[in-house]
Amino acid sequence: MYSLKRNAMKNGIDIILENSVDLIFIFDSKGIITNASKSVQKVLGYSEKDLVGKEFIDFIYPTDILAYNRNLKEVFAGKELSDITTRCLSSTGKLICLNWSLGLITDSRKIIGIARDITESKIFNEEKSEQNLRLQNIMDHSPDLIWSVDRELRLIQGNKAFIQTLKRINNWNVQTGDFLLSTEYFSEEYIQFWSTQYSKALAGKKVTLEINAEDSNENPNTYFETKINPIKEDGEIIRLACFSRDITEKKLAEKKIQELNQRLIKGQEISKVGYWETDLKNNTVFWSQEMYNIWGIKNTSKKIPFDFFFASIHPDDRQNFLYHRNRALTKEKDLDIVYRIKLSDDTIKYIHEIGERVISIKDNKQVFRGTAQEVTREKETEIQLKDRNLFIESTLNSLPIGIAVIKISDGEPTYMNEAFEKIYGWPKEDLIEAESFFNKVYPDPNYRETIKKNIIEDIQSGDLARMIWKGVEITTKTGEKKIVNAKNIPVPELNLIISTVTDDTERSLAENELKEMNERYKLVSEATNDAIWDWDIQKNIHFWGDGFSKLFGVDLNAKKNSPEEWSSRIHSDDKDRVLKFLEDLLMDPSRNDFRIEYRFYRSSGSYAEVLDTGKIIRDKSGKAMRLVGAVQDITERKEYEKSLQNLNETLQKANRELELSNKELEQFAYVASHDLQEPLRMISSFLGLIEKKYNGQLDEKGKRYIHFAVDGAKRMRQIIMDLLEFSQLDRILESKDWVSSKEIVSTAMLFQKKNIESKDAQIHLDSLPEIYGHRNSLIQLFQNLISNSLKYQEPTQLPEIWIGGKELDNEWEFFVKDNGIGIENEYLEKIFIMFQRLHTQETYSGTGIGLAICKKIVEIHQGEIWVTSQPGNGSTFYFTLKKPKIQ
Repeated sequence: MYSLKRNAMKNGIDIILENSVDLIFIFDSKGIITNASKSVQKVLGYSEKDLVGKEFIDFIYPTDILAYNRNLKEVFAGKELSDITTRCLSSTGKLICLNWSLGLITDSRKIIGIARDITESKIFNEEKSEQNLRLQNIMDHSPDLIWSVDRELRLIQGNKAFIQTLKRINNWNVQTGDFLLSTEYFSEEYIQFWSTQYSKALAGKKVTLEINAEDSNENPNTYFETKINPIKEDGEIIRLACFSRDITEKKLAEKKIQELNQRLIKGQEISKVGYWETDLKNNTVFWSQEMYNIWGIKNTSKKIPFDFFFASIHPDDRQNFLYHRNRALTKEKDLDIVYRIKLSDDTIKYIHEIGERVISIKDNKQVFRGTAQEVTREKETEIQLKDRNLFIESTLNSLPIGIAVIKISDGEPTYMNEAFEKIYGWPKEDLIEAESFFNKVYPDPNYRETIKKNIIEDIQSGDLARMIWKGVEITTKTGEKKIVNAKNIPVPELNLIISTVTDDTERSLAENELKEMNERYKLVSEATNDAIWDWDIQKNIHFWGDGFSKLFGVDLNAKKNSPEEWSSRIHSDDKDRVLKFLEDLLMDPSRNDFRIEYRFYRSSGSYAEVLDTGKIIRDKSGKAMRLVGAVQDITERKEYEKSLQNLNETLQKANRELELSNKELEQFAYVASHDLQEPLRMISSFLGLIEKKYNGQLDEKGKRYIHFAVDGAKRMRQIIMDLLEFSQLDRILESKDWVSSKEIVSTAMLFQKKNIESKDAQIHLDSLPEIYGHRNSLIQLFQNLISNSLKYQEPTQLPEIWIGGKELDNEWEFFVKDNGIGIENEYLEKIFIMFQRLHTQETYSGTGIGLAICKKIVEIHQGEIWVTSQPGNGSTFYFTLKKPKIQ
């Protein structure tokens, strides 16, 4: 029976462990888990295998183990425990907070523990507590008074400012639960007032009021704004939340604004400035009183239709007004315009209107607002001033003096006439700004800094004498240099400086030129080997320069410089001729230059051969007024001319002899070449006959020997022909002429046409100028260079040749470039020497005279020839031809 009862009990426990919402643990006397409900497994995340047989302290948060062991001992001692909080660690490491009840199981030494997961409620309570703490902290740091009361008007909570205020005003250390309308601290009138306000709030009304503090300890001008709001729970008011703020500054500011508004209205009346505001939604306009006064209509307190306002604008100004208004409405540019209005009595007024588009702070609407000021008198005065200024400006622009009016305060020009721009040579916009003026007019930085420093110091000195600057060099926009004189006239009472400038370039240049001429004349008279003289015919004064002392030993201090002294020194054989020449010259108005040679006496006793040249200065009638000239000692030149004449006679004799010799050499060369060629022709002919007659009897070696002999005779004949051609280059009969180098190259290519086509060569022609030279020799020059470029090629390579030329200052330069075998550096100069061959006859044919002929032709044209090359990368031949002195 007991066994059945025990089994029934066990089954009941198993059902509870399987279905219990609460967490159920059963521990043995050692604290080992023997059973755990499904809810334990679900909350802690462990399986039954992970839990049963383990000590419970393995799952407890370390800091809670000591309390758990103490609770376990108390239960085994027979005490039942409840509302115990223990933190456990889940399988994921999360902290789970459990609230326990512990007790012994009857007839056993086991403990049953029933727990609930209170993790979320604990977190909520902690967060709520922390939130309340933060709220209290915020309230305590607020300068405003914040408090709450229950329905009996007892204090529930008050911030630091509220408690301190009651302490300061009433010396009351108010506490939570105190009745706030205590007769011990407040007057009956005060209690009655606040009782009424609290009652309104308890009746469900939100109370807002402004009060002036009247207590003796407070400033009588202190104002508070107080709000009392009812707090409901389940539809019933359970407490009141109260708030009070010191608005003294706000009240004082409002009062000040009211005063300012009164002043502003008065100011608008005095200055005739009205305020307007347009509601862009309904297109109606609000006007201040002064707007009505300006327009001369009554204030009906009704908003003005925009159409009425627009109709009042002068017809000629409406389009311009709409243009500027639309720009302001699109926020492109704020409104700033002057226009005319026409009143009902046809009176015309000028209005200066300023406006902007904004969002109204009051109702968040788009509004267009601004001010309008009557400026009729100012505008009429301005028109009069414009007319007067136009007259003044026209007068100033007609002056040759440059004038600019500049503000002293900021250096900004207010006026600049046309002459100012013209003299400085820059447009007005480049001269308006001071820094731009200095940078452009004085481009040299060092000169600019010096001028700038001097001008600033002179102006700051206040000394009018220092504000005149002469001989200042400026630079115009076109780069022209000018000399100007400038002057500043300060008018400090008007904050102005009048700056004037005159162009002194011509006078300054003439003065400098005269000064330079005088200095030059003096230096020339001192430094030259010529004897400078100046004869004032009218005064009969004859000035002699130092040259008379240097050249002829004349003592200028002892001798009187007169025409008589001059004529007395002319050789007796020359005197009559010279004086007659001078007399005829002076009497002929058409002649102003003279030049004559004669002998002039030296103080040493000898005569010098002299050349006297000069110029006559005449008046308007042609009368000779002055003679200026120079006497040059040409004794050495005359002696040299005489020796040169003797030399020329000797050279002419030598040339005649050389000409006879050259003719004999030419005859010899012709005869020699003819006589040498005749035996060679005979050798070649007989060897050909032998080969023909005995062809069947000769073996291959014999035939080869005959071939070598014939080939040698041919080569010898070619050498003789090339030598004859080389010797004849010095006596080219053809005269030089202007020829097209392109035509010359084309002719040379024509002579090499067969060779070019057989080698399938490509020839590229660059620009080829017109030149001056011997046409046929230049054709031969290009023909030889093209022939070499075709000849000296690798057997498998197709020749490619580039030919071009360019004009230089004193010569023409040409090049002939190829892609041939190239030349070693050590042979670049040797190849132009006669018979200097770099290859065997079997490899490349030729006599070794072709490039020597090229060099000879270039030298005849007073030019040079050279080559640049790299073996395997071709060669480039360059040559120059000198230009004639007069083209």
